[in-house]
Formats: sequence, C-alpha cells, structure tokens
Amino acid sequence: MTLKHHCITLAHRFRLGHHVESALTLPDLLEQVLLALPHEHRSEAARIIAALLACQERNDWLGLADWLEGELAALLST
Repeated sequence: MTLKHHCITLAHRFRLGHHVESALTLPDLLEQVLLALPHEHRSEAARIIAALLACQERNDWLGLADWLEGELAALLST
C-alpha cells in the first residue's frame, strides 16, 4: 500500500468516526511521509502538517480528513 493510499484510508477512518485510533496512527504516517518526500517539498509538507494539527486540536475530524485526502495525498503525487 502506498503512502498516498494510507492517507486516503486514514481520512476515511476519521470520517467514519474512528477518531481515537486514527489519531494514534497519524504521527507514524506523517513521519513516513516526511521521510519519503523530496527536500524541495518539505516546506509545503510543514504547512499541511500544521493545518492537520490545528484541525486535531479543534477536534475538526472532517477538516483533518479533507487535508489528509486532498492536500497531503496530492503532495505525495508530485
């Protein structure tokens, strides 16, 4: 399974209400993403991760899912 697919799958889990177990999975996924991305995409990844963490702090699980499935998955496609 690709990292992009992991992002999309995790986004779906957040949307289905599996917030606790999904939130526990998120740090490992983000670490893998950062290690896999080329250096020139790191600043964009940092912006996306900041948005993900802001959503998590607000308990905005749908917003977090949108960022995971939209922005982060798209960044992995570049």
